[in-house]
Amino acid sequence: MKKIIERALRRGAARAEVFYLNSLQTEVSYEAGRLKELANTEETGVALRLVKDGKLGFATTTKLTDLDRLVDDALATALCGDYIEFDFAVAGDLPDSRFFDKAIAELSVDEMMKHSEAGIARLLDYEKSIQAESGTSRNMQTIQVLNSDGVDAEFERTQYQFYVHGRLVEGTNMLDAGAYSGGTALDVDFDGLYKNAVDEFKRARTNVDLATGKTTVILTPRAVADIMLTLNFGVSGAYVEQGISPLVGKLGERIFDERITIRDDGLRSGGYRSAPFDDEGVPMQTTTLVESGVLRSYLTDLRTARKLNHADTGNGLKAKRLIGAKELGKAPAPEITNWVMEGGEKSHEELLSEIGSGVLVDSIMGLLMSNLIAGEFGGNLAYGLKIEDGKTTGRVKDAMISGNIYKLFRKNLVALSKDVELTGLLGGIGTHWYPYVVLRNVTIATKS
Repeated sequence: MKKIIERALRRGAARAEVFYLNSLQTEVSYEAGRLKELANTEETGVALRLVKDGKLGFATTTKLTDLDRLVDDALATALCGDYIEFDFAVAGDLPDSRFFDKAIAELSVDEMMKHSEAGIARLLDYEKSIQAESGTSRNMQTIQVLNSDGVDAEFERTQYQFYVHGRLVEGTNMLDAGAYSGGTALDVDFDGLYKNAVDEFKRARTNVDLATGKTTVILTPRAVADIMLTLNFGVSGAYVEQGISPLVGKLGERIFDERITIRDDGLRSGGYRSAPFDDEGVPMQTTTLVESGVLRSYLTDLRTARKLNHADTGNGLKAKRLIGAKELGKAPAPEITNWVMEGGEKSHEELLSEIGSGVLVDSIMGLLMSNLIAGEFGGNLAYGLKIEDGKTTGRVKDAMISGNIYKLFRKNLVALSKDVELTGLLGGIGTHWYPYVVLRNVTIATKS
């Protein structure tokens, strides 16, 4: 990789940066209870950024035997590239963190299949008419970043994801339920996941009526993850730079209830996106986004940090937005790593028992159609349960929820649970830790 930088400098580049990725992913998936896919995918490639005559050039290749072409392509793009206003990362101390789990690396395909088969079997043991599916994926990555300013950093990471899901159709009633886990370590409680999936079906097979109006809502960690997509856009340095984030100019101001503290933790043990450095070679860190309701930081990469005169938070990632997989041809941009929200004082069971009437919201469908950048969210209740006298009584069907996170989380917060649980983003992407959140006066519209 050093030879690429040397060639670029000899050809007239003032600075150069190389990103190397080797990824070996194994995926097993079942659909309708049968094996659908068994695949091994390996990707090896290099991305080169360079600066010539003050302009940024960029090129990628998966042919490591033709590095001269890579340099030529990057130099050619610099002719019409943007003038660069930021420096590449500088060499410094990196966190002494490990994100490679030998148990994941040595996991056999047979074991991966057994996990999915066992999950499907548990669903079918409960109800044979469930259309069950499950998937297991394992990814082993080697990532290296080098540049002409002395950065030479490399690490290995393992990633694991598992889900079990089912659909139960009874007449005109269709019910979806399931469970998910993911991270950089194989510390999955499979029996617990299977049980959670079955319990979701048990709680929601009876439909109950709910009147349209404002009601008390308890969001599960999975629903909190859905709604947090709005804050993801709000704190992104890229949207702040464009002036379209509602949080422009609000650093140091209160945006949420004082009980809310949220951190982006790129070093979180077991976190799916945890790493010692980002895709620009900047050390990852724990960044407090919201502290006691006050906005403390945006998320930045090198470019947006310079534009905003803001500290670089080490969030420059080559990630497909909302998916999280590495994309070699994508320029680094501010992306979330693992989000952690601090909890409150009571368990979620205690909070549930204190709610006279309301709705437990577990997942929301159609959120991406909302104006997420403005903090607006809305969609169908994919899984919601009516609460009466502190207990769930059945599923709320054909209902929609809507609101604005900056209003609800500031003025309508009732409580946070002390139990903070791991969940995936948008139904199973990455890993995040959230409590249950109780909100008052949330709008839910129903057919009835």
